[in-house]
Amino acid sequence: MKYFITGGSGLLGQRLATVAREEDELTLVHNSNPGDDTVKCDITNEKEVHDCVIRENPDVIVHCAAMTNVDLCEDEKEKAYSINGDGTGFLAKSAEEVGAKIIYVSTDFVFDGNRGYYKEDEPVNPLGIYAKSKYDGEVQLQKYSSNWAVARVSVLYGWHERLNFTTWVINELRQKHEINIVVDQINSPTLADNAGEAIFEIARQDKCGVFHTAGNDAINRFDFTRKIADAFDLDESLINPITSESFVQKAPRPRDSSLNVNKVEKELGMKMETCTESLNRMADSE
Repeated sequence: MKYFITGGSGLLGQRLATVAREEDELTLVHNSNPGDDTVKCDITNEKEVHDCVIRENPDVIVHCAAMTNVDLCEDEKEKAYSINGDGTGFLAKSAEEVGAKIIYVSTDFVFDGNRGYYKEDEPVNPLGIYAKSKYDGEVQLQKYSSNWAVARVSVLYGWHERLNFTTWVINELRQKHEINIVVDQINSPTLADNAGEAIFEIARQDKCGVFHTAGNDAINRFDFTRKIADAFDLDESLINPITSESFVQKAPRPRDSSLNVNKVEKELGMKMETCTESLNRMADSE
């Protein structure tokens, strides 16, 4: 199959390329961060999106590109909605025109975090601009496409030239720096490679609807960071537990946005990995 992957120079885009099958034909798309063999396309420009999708004529669009800086989205609301909401709508319209399936990578932050371990069919209640704009993308996707899937991830991590939470922790601890990590924010940290495998299965099996393609854990940031230290043989004593109250962040965060992955495992017939499994896999591939 022929795939058109936005955010092609980002973490998930690059890991999708890593876990793809040999017969998969990938077009990796960038906007401001070109990578090796990536194609330029500004997803906030409807004509550019249309022309690019028509030219490439993919079977599947995997939409990974997003404005993901949660606090910056609070300051740049219009930009957040333009990228995360309207950009998704433009891609969905173009996908429909060429008869392509579109898989949109969304987030656990669409939930308010009051309960945790959310299933796909539970009502959403996004708290901040990042979360609201990502959910707007889900709404526009369903409005403009008849062949869509949503793949929600949580604390996406993996090897990449730009830092993510896990690689930041590894770098800091290797330099013997103390780090302060919150104990009262619970997620389902997701290895990008494992999410990528699930996304390809959604495409190959032609599944539609919402899927939680996340890690198979509900774990707070502090405990997750301790697992990172363990997997990479780093000094756990450098990790200091703090609460969200003492760690000032502009945007509201859900307290427990962990995701239930039973649907993915049952319908796709694959395993979503635990933190321990994914971190060991990441360490083995270093």
